[in-house]
Amino acid sequence: MPVESIRSSLVALRRLFQRRELVQLWASAFGERSQMDYTDLRLLDAIRVAQAQSPGGATVGEVSRLLGVDPSRASRQVAKAVARGLLKRQAAQGDGRKVLLQITRRGAAVQEKGSTLTRSRIALALDGWTDTEQARLATLLARFVERLLRDGTAQSDCMGPT
Repeated sequence: MPVESIRSSLVALRRLFQRRELVQLWASAFGERSQMDYTDLRLLDAIRVAQAQSPGGATVGEVSRLLGVDPSRASRQVAKAVARGLLKRQAAQGDGRKVLLQITRRGAAVQEKGSTLTRSRIALALDGWTDTEQARLATLLARFVERLLRDGTAQSDCMGPT
């Protein structure tokens, strides 16, 4: 049944992104002594998505929702990223109580490196596919994800580095 095959594939993809080997691949791409990990890349991507959705900027609450974690965990992740210079906090214009998150130059460079690594890994997986097959997969996958998000059957917390 196609639905079961799709479900199994999605479960396998989720497990792949949680595998120790993939986390080690990310870490090695950033250098052996790096403190970078996949969690940082997911956080940076969540902030980028939140900024696109909300012109005012990203908040810890929005990041929490996008990552699918509780606010206290999101707050700890943000604090670590701020300490490492990947993010900065600033008061919102017109509402000093609201704290917005901004990606620093260093954070943007890390995010770009992660995105480049992801694109390279995807290209490797698509090696041997025709241009037509690749285009068809891209179209159908985008349509599938858009429908899941639109219908509310999945949250937009299904993020990873792009």
